[in-house]
Amino acid sequence: MSYSTDKIRNVCLLGHGGSGKTSLVESILFTMKSIDRLGKVSDGNTACDYDQEEIKRGISISAATVFVDYNGTKINIIDTPGYFDFAGEVCQAVRVADAGIIVQPAKGAVTVGTEKAWKSLSEQNLPKMFYISKIDEENGDYDAIFAALREKFGHTVCPVVIPWGKAPNIEGVIDIAHEKAYKLDGSEAPVPADMASEVSKLRDVLMETVAESSEELMEKFFSGEAFTKEEINSGIAAGVKELSMVPVVCGSGFTAAGTKKLLEIIAEYMPSPADRVEKCKDASGETVELKCSEGGSTVLFVFKTTSDQYGKFSYFKVLSGKADADMTVVNSRTGTNEKLGHIFNMLGKKNIEVKTVGCGDIGAVSKLVETKTGDTLCTQGKVFSVEPIAFPEPCYSMAIAPKTKGQEDKLAGGLNKLAEEDLTFS
Repeated sequence: MSYSTDKIRNVCLLGHGGSGKTSLVESILFTMKSIDRLGKVSDGNTACDYDQEEIKRGISISAATVFVDYNGTKINIIDTPGYFDFAGEVCQAVRVADAGIIVQPAKGAVTVGTEKAWKSLSEQNLPKMFYISKIDEENGDYDAIFAALREKFGHTVCPVVIPWGKAPNIEGVIDIAHEKAYKLDGSEAPVPADMASEVSKLRDVLMETVAESSEELMEKFFSGEAFTKEEINSGIAAGVKELSMVPVVCGSGFTAAGTKKLLEIIAEYMPSPADRVEKCKDASGETVELKCSEGGSTVLFVFKTTSDQYGKFSYFKVLSGKADADMTVVNSRTGTNEKLGHIFNMLGKKNIEVKTVGCGDIGAVSKLVETKTGDTLCTQGKVFSVEPIAFPEPCYSMAIAPKTKGQEDKLAGGLNKLAEEDLTFS
């Protein structure tokens, strides 16, 4: 199934190692029935951590892409590693995402990973959202973490979803904007009486922020009129897009508390690829703005490369036009033609072959010959070069030697494969 550009959301999950990003993705996939069993990081059976090293160490090493369909909106989620050794994977994800979700646990303090994630998204001028995870764990304190986030990152940080109950006895979540409660199974319930006053106060603050998104809503707010559901949604979406609002939601990957609500919020409030304009160079070297147009010529940006025993896999985002199976494109860096033989939607390690990847969508293609991470693939005669990904400089070096003589060629081949996958490694 191909989606129109306005029905696509590309979000990346960022945050410190162990903050619950991979568990959240697992909860999303299980809730939407994309997988039939809820995996656990500790059991080594999650959709996103499938590499042997990831399973052995219990951490994410490589960014993994998954997708779900939520009421006709395709949500692409890129789960990134939280350990700083793998910063290159984060750079790749942030480069093609249209918004970022920063995952911060409900216990402890604001992590360094949260601060680095905020900085990465701010440098790219990307809309942000906080997801406070593990709200049902012992010593979890949503209120303390929310206060710390607001103190560190400013008044644009605004609660939209809060926990129903106190850790560890969480009964669900409450949507402040629409004054509705949701149980652990996702079913709707009235706001509990003992929380009605708190929800009302938080909603007044949120409505004031919504009013600031347009003059019409500001006039309505001061005249004392109530906003409609559509006005609230459009006001929050405008605030997120203009970077004047950073919604805070919460939940638990283990019990799926708040998972459906999170997907609804991504679909309603996060921008689509149509809202983004890429700066690139045309064939003459002039800087031009490339709009995400379904009717435009094909422009694909390759943001990640993986190699295994079966060959090379190139992950791409369609910046303009569309990608069709068996179409021929030109690599703007090398000038050579590449054939997109088989193209896929990625669900972690699972490849789902498709005929078309639409404008703004994320896909993957196998067995490209000369294409590397950062390359642009275009329609013949309409060549563009997209600004490549800015990777951090390596800050650690060491020597490596084969254990036995005569293994130099094998070692060199392995190192070349590593360098092709990870551009922070040389």
